[in-house]
Amino acid sequence: MYNAIAVIKNNISRIKNLSFYLSAALISGVIGVFFNPFLAKNLSHFDYSIIGYYASFGSLFTPLLNFSLISYYVRSYYKINEEKRQITLDTIITTLLLWGLISSSVILILFYVYCQLIGVEIPFMPFALMSVAQLFFNNFLLLYQVNCRMQSRAKSYFKITLTSSLIAILLSIVLVIIFKLGAMGRMSALLIASASIGFFSIKNTIHKFRIDFSIVKEALSFAWPVSVAYIIQYFLFGIDISFLEKLNDTTNMGLYVVAISITGYLSILYTALSQTFEPDLYKAVADYNYKKIVKIISLILSILIPIIVIFMSLSKPILSLLTYNRYTDAYHFSQILSLGVLTTYLMVAIEGILNAFGFTKITLLNKIVGSILAIILYKYLIDNYQFYGATWGRVLAPFLVFFTGAISFFLLKNRIKKERNAK
Repeated sequence: MYNAIAVIKNNISRIKNLSFYLSAALISGVIGVFFNPFLAKNLSHFDYSIIGYYASFGSLFTPLLNFSLISYYVRSYYKINEEKRQITLDTIITTLLLWGLISSSVILILFYVYCQLIGVEIPFMPFALMSVAQLFFNNFLLLYQVNCRMQSRAKSYFKITLTSSLIAILLSIVLVIIFKLGAMGRMSALLIASASIGFFSIKNTIHKFRIDFSIVKEALSFAWPVSVAYIIQYFLFGIDISFLEKLNDTTNMGLYVVAISITGYLSILYTALSQTFEPDLYKAVADYNYKKIVKIISLILSILIPIIVIFMSLSKPILSLLTYNRYTDAYHFSQILSLGVLTTYLMVAIEGILNAFGFTKITLLNKIVGSILAIILYKYLIDNYQFYGATWGRVLAPFLVFFTGAISFFLLKNRIKKERNAK
């Protein structure tokens, strides 16, 4: 009887936590949806081109700024005691601050050289600086959120996530809608929100600034393949923008970026679901519970698929409503891009499983193979079908990585079985 009551209480607690995690993402998404028409009314195609161009480099720059140290913390959480966890947190935050400042400078210099060499028409400064700085500060929010999830502090996760979104939107209202600063206003709003929340996250996560070099060494050993894999992800969700920029078609580029932005609200849902069940997934991997792994992935897919079907059938009126009738033509792109939400989740799921088992180098190899195939695919599709080709590239590219990852997992099952028996 006592055990039954304990199980019930535990399930109620899990449901409450789940509701907070999902509500944080959904409420932020809903607020963004209602705000989007006002944003679209005050941003031109060229503004969207600027915002989209620099946002496309996020998957390339973020791993260079944080070197996937946050992933190391998640993987090691259940393997270390509470005191070691805090030392690990302090070490990661201190390292992120020092390394982030150095890497930001290097990134901006190399990025400037790159833009000059290939003749990018989109203005470099101050947009590049704002983009990199926002990514730098956002790392500390991500670490704070991860720590909240691992500790089941769902209310704290809810508060910080919602506050971050509200600050960005309120500042955008002032800078974009009231002062009419266009892309400059939007990117400034995102930077200020990221910086303020970043400082808050540091203050409420760290105990003291310190570095345990044994932790750094272990973290780097685990994280460098993960980091390189994330860097390579740019060739899945970013290089298309670089290819398309060469077409000098700011109208369709603006529509394409709008479609990516709108379908991004669907991505918020799968990200929230993935993050919510991330501790359960890592626990299932630690217990070699394959049935639970399959159940978690199936549950998330069962939620995503009907929502995507509804979105595709209503994409035209949705785009019309959310863009103040200015970018309705983007619905053609958004219908295709919404399918990419599924393939991207499958890619993230198989990579998460492989990383949890400790096969980070295998994940890296899969990402390299998939990205090489994706570059060839993007080149062919964009050369022949331009913007429509790019949209299908965003759907197929992550599926290539998922496919190679799934093959790797089945090939590694015997090795996993031997490791389990050895324990």
